[in-house]
Amino acid sequence: MKFFNILFILFITHLSASALDNITLQLQWKHQFEFAGFYAAQEKGFYKDVGLDVKFVEFNETTNITEEVLNGHAQYGLTYSSIIAEYMSAKPIVLVANFFKQSPLVLVAQKNIHTPNDLKGKKVMGISESIDNSTLLTMLDKFNVSVKDIINIPTSFNIDDFINKKVDAMSIFTTNELYYLEKSGIEYTIFDPVLYGAKYYDVNLFTSKNEVQNHPLRVQMFKEASIKGWKYALEHKDEVIDLILKKYNTQNKSKEALKFEAMQIEKIMLPNVYEIGSIDLDRVKIIADNFVQSGFIENSKNKNLELFIYDYKSKNNSINFTLQEREYLEKKKEITMCADPDWMPFEAIENGEVVGLNKEFIQIAQEKLGVEFKLIPTKTWSDSIEYVKTNKCDILSLVSPTNERKTYLNFTDPHLKVPQVIVTQMDKPTIIDISILEDKTIACVKNYSIIDMIKQKYKNIKIVEVKNVQDGLEMVSEGKVFGFADTSIAIGYYIQNGFFTNLKISASFDEKVSLGFGIRSDDALLYAVLQKVVLSISEEQKQSIMKKWFSIKQEVGFDYSLFLKMIAFFAFFSLFFIYRQYELKKLNNKLQKSFEEERINSRDKDQLIFNQKKLAAMDEVLENIAHQWRQPLSQINSSVLVIDDRMYEKNFKDDVIEEKLLEIESLTQYMSKTINDFKNFFDGQSKMEKYSLKDLIDKSVYIIRGSLLSFNIKVEVMADKKCMHYGFPNELEQVILVILNNAKDVLVSRSIQYPMIRVEVEKIEHDYHIRIEDNGGGIDESIIHKIFDPYFTTKYKSQGTGLGLYISQMIIKERMNAELIVNNTKIGACFTIIFKDENA
Repeated sequence: MKFFNILFILFITHLSASALDNITLQLQWKHQFEFAGFYAAQEKGFYKDVGLDVKFVEFNETTNITEEVLNGHAQYGLTYSSIIAEYMSAKPIVLVANFFKQSPLVLVAQKNIHTPNDLKGKKVMGISESIDNSTLLTMLDKFNVSVKDIINIPTSFNIDDFINKKVDAMSIFTTNELYYLEKSGIEYTIFDPVLYGAKYYDVNLFTSKNEVQNHPLRVQMFKEASIKGWKYALEHKDEVIDLILKKYNTQNKSKEALKFEAMQIEKIMLPNVYEIGSIDLDRVKIIADNFVQSGFIENSKNKNLELFIYDYKSKNNSINFTLQEREYLEKKKEITMCADPDWMPFEAIENGEVVGLNKEFIQIAQEKLGVEFKLIPTKTWSDSIEYVKTNKCDILSLVSPTNERKTYLNFTDPHLKVPQVIVTQMDKPTIIDISILEDKTIACVKNYSIIDMIKQKYKNIKIVEVKNVQDGLEMVSEGKVFGFADTSIAIGYYIQNGFFTNLKISASFDEKVSLGFGIRSDDALLYAVLQKVVLSISEEQKQSIMKKWFSIKQEVGFDYSLFLKMIAFFAFFSLFFIYRQYELKKLNNKLQKSFEEERINSRDKDQLIFNQKKLAAMDEVLENIAHQWRQPLSQINSSVLVIDDRMYEKNFKDDVIEEKLLEIESLTQYMSKTINDFKNFFDGQSKMEKYSLKDLIDKSVYIIRGSLLSFNIKVEVMADKKCMHYGFPNELEQVILVILNNAKDVLVSRSIQYPMIRVEVEKIEHDYHIRIEDNGGGIDESIIHKIFDPYFTTKYKSQGTGLGLYISQMIIKERMNAELIVNNTKIGACFTIIFKDENA
């Protein structure tokens, strides 16, 4: 009997192993932390969970990574940005994911070499005219240095050659050789191509077109499991390092070396800035252009880079079910389904059937699975929630994820993403900032996910739960509650059909609601097949369904009334800005006169702003401007909401217009609070609060994003969301905007070829340092000591008053007890804000 049991176990084990797809990943180097995410995905079972067993193959001197994938020796490969050039040279390859957002390849030079230009005539190891050296070559080219200008030493891969000064410089990876340089204690100079605009991708996951066409689901599953592995590896570095030491340490690295590598890799992956595995098409295009301009690509045969980047949803028109999934569907006679009985136009229950736009998505799922969806009727949404909890139905047909629901449901990717809004009575003011609705009462449908969102983000808003949308709108109409919150489509459905004519949409939330299928968590196979169905629905299908429900009944034509309204709106907006500039010019003239009088009477500049007489005059001017601003700003924001609503009503979708409307909303909110910020600064009434430095910097960059984009200025923010500061966020935002605008003006006026601004937050002991650096060539040393003086400016009089940096320094020094300093770096000017430890 024991013998039989052993045979049975061996049989089951073999059967389980044979069910996995065996695939090979060709690495771009030897085993090390550079591939930690893939090791984690294998060892933690992430690959196994999606039916894969992955073999890793190390690189050697004879390996051609691309050919290994194309000839089938490996299904997937990891390589450098040169993969873009290979695609453009007509190789049938597809870029699946990117993990390193910048290359770790740099030049290290002896300490007496200060700029790349000093390398002329020097012994340099590891630089060739190969495309893999393109980042270094691009950097050298900016200093008019070519390979012919240096004494090229063949690569030995031995850092001792540099330590022992056999060479003047050599190419190294910040993730590896830098550790040994630090350990040696010698002094050196680093030339990083990233600082000179050469930002190339590294550790790029790619496959063949054949793999994408024949195994689309396998590509997607391998990508998702690898990303999951990288997230795990970054969160559990010590555990994964121990795994590498035990199983993947062919280079015999020490634990300390692997820890150093792990920290360096996290810096160049920038997981707090970019999603792990994400690919930026614009960045790929820039790299491709660099290859063309550098002569690495002469005749581009594949010019459409959008086809180069893997997109599962657009490529997978058919569904590739596994054997186990097919057997499950054959046995599954029906799928019991609960729906929202009263949430039009999304869905409702009439005469025992589902109606509404989601009915079409349900029909698509039925056709693709070949299984009937049987409706279990309910009277309320709360009943439907309870039914799926008690296993009376297998799925919810349209539901949004919440933390509580995740305990009993699995959620597919959303097939609908919809804005969420607040509706109020017509005579109520437009809401520019939802957070100001302190102690207001808002109605929401019971058990809708919007309740969780409001409770988490807007804790002071009181919530009254109602049975359905109509009940909520009636309470607002009768004045029983201040407003009702739901999706713009559900609310618009009632208003557009002639109900509740005394109501209007007054505000929109930043968060859209994501809606998809919700599946009982104890049925993993049903979740797997429905997820594949959702992923197979094309954007064209989704748009087609939406058009049926939101297209105009009459003949479709150009909406001249909307067009004229938009022209009038933007004309008004332009006039408003002209008027604002006029008022600001008056303010500047008054400020200049006031400051000049005070400067003559007293050389004590610290008292200049805080003189009581001038404060009274300033307060009067600011009050006047604030009065002039408020009503137009309110009208602008209201117009934006009307345009947004009309676009949804007519199913008019334009990404550019939507983006600009969001930008206008952001700018109006910013302008609305700017005067208050300055008033608070001058009267000292603003309150200190705790805030994220990264969120504040991101917000500042977003405000001037339009002008930055128009001049192709790249802004890189390197900050961790965990960097929290206690102080005056609004005033700091003004300072950062002044510095960013000044940097932009310099980059534009000097016609910098690859303009860039880098904002970095670093914690040094207990102090926070915010560095804002541009590559504009720096400030003339003869005037750098004057730039914080009042009225000192290098701009034309019509472009600047010379007060921006002066007031910025006063804000930082007087209000925040911090420092604002400036210095020139090798590439440009760097402004540094230093917060003392008591403010950290």
